[in-house]
Amino acid sequence: MTVICFNVADLKDPNDSAGRSYRQVNAEKTHSIPIGALVELEHTGERLYVVLQGRDCDQTPLYWLSTQDNLAERNELIRNSKRFGGYMEENLTVIRLPNTLSR
Repeated sequence: MTVICFNVADLKDPNDSAGRSYRQVNAEKTHSIPIGALVELEHTGERLYVVLQGRDCDQTPLYWLSTQDNLAERNELIRNSKRFGGYMEENLTVIRLPNTLSR
C-alpha cells in the first residue's frame, strides 16, 4: 500500500494569477493590527491586547493576545507564556490603536 501525503498549503491557489501556492500568497500578506492594539474577539466579545504577531505553518498572519497593555507587564507575560494565541485577523475587531507601546 502506498501512502501519499501532501500539505494543502503547497497546492496552487486557483485565485492567484501568478500560479503561486497558498503558502506563497500568505507569506506576502502583512500584519495590519499593530502590537498594543485593543481588539475584540468576534465570537466571545472579549477584549484583549495584541502582544505578538506571528504566522501559521501556511504563513497566514496570526496574533497573540493578552489582558495587559503595559510594556513591562507584557514582556513578563511573553516570558511566562501567559497569552492566548493563533487568532486570525478576520476574527478580531480593532477597538483602540496603541498610543506609544513599543516592541
